[in-house]
Amino acid sequence: MIRIVGVQRNDVAEQEFVLLQNQGSLRMNVKGHAIVSQDALDNNDLGSFAHIFNEEALIPPGMYVILYSGQGSPKWSKTKDGGLVYYAYMNRTSPVWDRCASPLHVLSTQHTYSERAPGLLLR
Repeated sequence: MIRIVGVQRNDVAEQEFVLLQNQGSLRMNVKGHAIVSQDALDNNDLGSFAHIFNEEALIPPGMYVILYSGQGSPKWSKTKDGGLVYYAYMNRTSPVWDRCASPLHVLSTQHTYSERAPGLLLR
């Protein structure tokens, strides 16, 4: 289970981040998870105060994801104590969470549905 464990609001996008941790006992793929503010949900404005992870990254139990508002390329790194941390970026030029006073939520994928390819039969 991926949870928010910290938020660093800042008026500079490169210094603003949301810290997430896999608090479950299994590796979790971050793809499909969304960070969404309550303001975005209330105002139906996901473009301003939300981020959906589209990269495939398996987060081991107890390890972290840092989602920066600023620009960068996703990468893995090690902490001083040898743990893994995945760096993700929203690639925004202005801060996101600094302008948002409402709570943040993690929305996770619970179910995926895709159409069967034509010609496939269930037996």
